[in-house]
Amino acid sequence: MAITFLIASCSWGQFHDGLLVEFGKNRVQYRNFQWQYHTQGEFEVYYYQGGKELAGDIAAIVESAKERITPYFGNSLDGPIQILVYNNQAEFTQSNIGLFNPEDEGNNIGGNAKLVGNKLFVYGKGDRRELERDIVEGVARIGLKQILYRGSWQDAMRNSSILQIPDWFEEGLVSYISDPRSAEAKAYIYDAGKTGDLGWIERTYGEKAGKYGMGVWSYVADVYGKQAIANVIYMVRLSSSVEGGFRFATGMNLNELMGEVLAYSNRLSSAEYRDVINGIEERELGFNYQSSSKSPDGNTTAYITNTRGQLVVRTLNHETGEIRKRATHGKKLSQIGSGEGLHIAWHPNSNQFSYVINEKGEPQLITIRLNERSFVQKTLYRIDGVLSLDYSGDGRNIVFSGLREGRSDLYLYRVVGNIQEPLWVDRFDDLDPRFTNGGKSVIFASNRPDDTLRGDTRHIPFQKEMDLYLAHLDKDQIEIEKLVSTPLVDERKPVPLSNNDFIYLAEKPNGSQDLMWGWKDSTILSIDTIVRYRYYTDTRVMQKAVVPALGLECDTVNQIIQTPIILNNELYDLAVSKMPQTNSRQSSILSDHINEKGLVEDFVPPNWSAVLTDTQVDIRNYVFESEKREKPDIKEKTDDIYENPIDGREVVLKPSNYRLNYTLEKIQTQVSNAFGSQFYTPYDGNINVNPGIGNATELRISDLFEDKHIIAGFNIPANLSNSLFGLAYYNLEGQTDKMLSIQRQGTMSYDADIYALIETTSLFSKYRLTFPLDEVRSVRASIGLRVDRHVPQGTEMFTLSQPIEINEQFGGEIAYVYDDTRILSLNIREGTRAKVWSEYYVDTQKMSFGTLGFDTRKYIRLYSNSILAFRLAGSYSIGEDKLLHLLGGTDNVLLNFRTPGSEIDPDVSYAYQARITPLRGFSNNARNGSNAMVANAELRIPIWSTFNKIPASNDFLRHLQLVMFGDVGSAWNGLHPYSDDNGFNTTVIEQNPITITIDNNNEPILYDYGFGLRSRLLGYWVCADLAWGVDNKMIQPIRFSLSLNFDF
Repeated sequence: MAITFLIASCSWGQFHDGLLVEFGKNRVQYRNFQWQYHTQGEFEVYYYQGGKELAGDIAAIVESAKERITPYFGNSLDGPIQILVYNNQAEFTQSNIGLFNPEDEGNNIGGNAKLVGNKLFVYGKGDRRELERDIVEGVARIGLKQILYRGSWQDAMRNSSILQIPDWFEEGLVSYISDPRSAEAKAYIYDAGKTGDLGWIERTYGEKAGKYGMGVWSYVADVYGKQAIANVIYMVRLSSSVEGGFRFATGMNLNELMGEVLAYSNRLSSAEYRDVINGIEERELGFNYQSSSKSPDGNTTAYITNTRGQLVVRTLNHETGEIRKRATHGKKLSQIGSGEGLHIAWHPNSNQFSYVINEKGEPQLITIRLNERSFVQKTLYRIDGVLSLDYSGDGRNIVFSGLREGRSDLYLYRVVGNIQEPLWVDRFDDLDPRFTNGGKSVIFASNRPDDTLRGDTRHIPFQKEMDLYLAHLDKDQIEIEKLVSTPLVDERKPVPLSNNDFIYLAEKPNGSQDLMWGWKDSTILSIDTIVRYRYYTDTRVMQKAVVPALGLECDTVNQIIQTPIILNNELYDLAVSKMPQTNSRQSSILSDHINEKGLVEDFVPPNWSAVLTDTQVDIRNYVFESEKREKPDIKEKTDDIYENPIDGREVVLKPSNYRLNYTLEKIQTQVSNAFGSQFYTPYDGNINVNPGIGNATELRISDLFEDKHIIAGFNIPANLSNSLFGLAYYNLEGQTDKMLSIQRQGTMSYDADIYALIETTSLFSKYRLTFPLDEVRSVRASIGLRVDRHVPQGTEMFTLSQPIEINEQFGGEIAYVYDDTRILSLNIREGTRAKVWSEYYVDTQKMSFGTLGFDTRKYIRLYSNSILAFRLAGSYSIGEDKLLHLLGGTDNVLLNFRTPGSEIDPDVSYAYQARITPLRGFSNNARNGSNAMVANAELRIPIWSTFNKIPASNDFLRHLQLVMFGDVGSAWNGLHPYSDDNGFNTTVIEQNPITITIDNNNEPILYDYGFGLRSRLLGYWVCADLAWGVDNKMIQPIRFSLSLNFDF
């Protein structure tokens, strides 16, 4: 690992140092970002072209967001806090924020300081509720990390190797603080309790870990009070242990705690919930889809699945049962927000449907016709995205909720002309539009205060709860009418049934939901010469949503109302009710679903009751005689249930231009026994594959948006003889990434011909351009200049007279890289990564040197986080000078028992040397040659998360892995391993005047098998392996190795 900045920056190339080969994903920027910022208290809100209005909305509520996290973290939030505002999710994915993080985590063997940044990002979603949740979640994450790791880099260096926080702890806590009672959160927690997955929380990661972790923190807050959360965090920091923090705050270890959490979750989910779930029969669409919709004639269901950001569109024919794949969009990537806002709209003829995706930062309207194989794609201009859409009854128009500059409004799209126009533009959210009244009106959800179209853009906080409105399109000037308005109740997903009837979902602050039925009605106001009527909307509760619903749809053919629910961690369409009929209306009485009970938390207290004898004391409820006194007559304070949890004040933006500045992004220092250079080590007759154990340090400073990086590093072994220094600059702006680096490496070797020590200083500078084809594919081209200076050490007159040699090389490299992997856990990946490269250099003597090579790796997930990992790699020398491939051993070895290696052919002109690993049953140089190939296979089983439900009490157990492996490899000269040019097949004995050549007939291909353990110990990733090598069909003695390296 040595010069670790090269790992972190993904600038490893070829087999310069063992199996570390450059991979890495890409970000493609299709637009230029001109940043400005506004200071609001201790917050700095950054935005670019088109984001001023969204930034103003955010600036108006950030102070209130900070107050919301104060009960958990106190007032110790250190500023300034930088909020990076992106107009939409598509433009956020173009940013370079976090690009280095996966490789930092995936390749860092230890010693990485978790520097606490004050930076969070949000992007416009067109939904005030989502925006507030994202801001609170981001501020909470900063507050949590500031408490756990503190702000100074000295504390971070110390804490990072000791305190390791699992995903369910961090993601669950910030999710709970930002959105503790939503129906969506309950849907996942209830389902995890029912399936028992909540008890296997240690297996979770990422988004799922956040959802399940909410269940843990919900239990702690409900049972022990919200102040207990602050106590847990504080004790985790003091004890440097997650289990220690919970034990001090709750009195329970993690095993007991998770048992209580699981029981509490099942108590929260009512008996009615369990009865409904247990009564569900398996039927179609019982799998994890992102969006689905049934055609108006009921014959076909279109649905979209989302696998790590890759969208696959399919149709299901209900008559024949045929499932047909219609389209595929995107690559498999774990990007934040990928697939958000997907919605399918059917044409009324039932022969085609449409949806909207984003490609290269532009929304694309996709239309698929059932009788055609291809699809029609049209770009939607002057808009950033589409949240939902609906066809009119005649199929000529589409109404959609469009996202522009971070805000949502309604748009009318003319299908024939491929044009759209906004129905209005204002600062309020407009969602879930549906045509009604024969296409003359649109019913939709909005958080506007009334039915007046103001068109203002002032940055004044407004409610996040939605009400229902009706927009009349048949008027000369569009008018809107408020249909449903209830305080603090969030009404969404309206579905029109007829010209006057509609149904919708109503969610209360405690997360409970009602399926509502509304209709427009009238009553006689007065009778004079004419009869005057008053028109109004009447509503009533059809039924309580026993199972938390994530949406609402109607099967008009079968007259069934359906809601998507979470079942066994997958989406499932649940039939909840028959569609209401007009003749079943009751008297016009306003529903009483808005009551105080529905607006408070649904805390279910644990059963503390105990049967006591006369001689026992209730330790939970007692009082001493001396403490008995009359209680003062104090009126109990009650909270205002109509108080909005997030308010704010009007903000007037005062923008300032952003000035480029760098801050410390990363410090990493660790023990290492590898060169880690970006170029090959010279070969002068001495094998020099390990520099010796020493200290490797990296520092990285980056600009605020992580577009530009300056990285410096050094590796100084304990023997001070093989030092390495490097400096690199990265510019990742635009559609082409630029990198300029320079490295200096010093090595010491012995020249047996002149009996002298030779000090070699190598300087290597490189300029590289990376051309991303998309997020997972790229072409990388570079030019480089290398200068080697060989200085004989003057230990006597003869060595003093030896000349200094200077060798220069100039050339270039070109490579194709593919990488769609994601990290599930330490040393656990999923996906494919591959690289194919060629390099060619010419020196001043017109001697050429080059290589052709490839490295491909495949990670297949099995059960839980257990994976199968495969690797196939090879390297071939081209040119007059060759690369000496030394096959065998492992990378970054700490403890290794060496055995005699193969003889190196003196007739081959080797210029440089490189290790080819792993071949764990053999020492380094078990075979050598100018060409090499190696294949590896591993079964990796995380022991604790696979076989234990409870979270691990320490970092070593959490990441402990059992690995079973097999390696096959060969290094050779000539065309193939069995060529007569291979020196290891012959032994030459010279005895003047006789020279004897013995043909050994050795098997050129070696293989081994064995097992080992992996885990993180004192902050380092430690690998211990036992392997049996097989050479010439003979099993070699068992070999033990101890090393610090990831992957194979």
